[in-house]
Amino acid sequence: MKPFVFQQGQDSWVKGSLLHVYVTVDLGRNPELADLVRGVRAATAGDPLTHVGDEWLHITLYQLSQKPAADIPDDVRRTLAAELARQLCPVEPFTVTVGSPLAYGTGIIFDLGPDEPLNALRTATTRAFETVLGKDATAYDTGVPHLTESYATDEVTLEHFHQIHRRLRRVRPSHAPLRVETVELVDVTADPAKKIITWEPAAPPIPLTGRA
Repeated sequence: MKPFVFQQGQDSWVKGSLLHVYVTVDLGRNPELADLVRGVRAATAGDPLTHVGDEWLHITLYQLSQKPAADIPDDVRRTLAAELARQLCPVEPFTVTVGSPLAYGTGIIFDLGPDEPLNALRTATTRAFETVLGKDATAYDTGVPHLTESYATDEVTLEHFHQIHRRLRRVRPSHAPLRVETVELVDVTADPAKKIITWEPAAPPIPLTGRA
């Protein structure tokens, strides 16, 4: 395991904020997931990890990587929010399973499943950005859908990594449901030194209604 590096497209993200679309996570409305998160934090206490704060847990659907958020004027933000609402309206609310927790090269993530509803969200989100800003608006690859629990702050030995992995396997519950009913357009700031992501809303939450 080695320190996590925030990405802006294919490059390191070192300054400024970027527009993203997130599924934000409310642990108060998902108590089983709150138990799972607490279990992972307890199992990895003392390891070189920055745990994502309760209010900052999220699933990334899109990053507008090619322009800083400061260069996106209010009228374009409003147009993006409207197009996101149009593209996402046909998507019905759904529930995914979070877990098991996985140790990987630069932190801890939760696997998510099934993939299909999250991929549908991501496709609709990408289509909205391409409609407004074109296909070259991002160089960021969101990869396999996941929920990040923590970012590594230092290197660990292979044996230490295996210890983390073994401790995570003992966390119970190992899975929890997450209800997805909205997505959010947010203005995100990364702190590369502290390994912290924070954001401000760039538009009101966009509901999934299942109505075309």
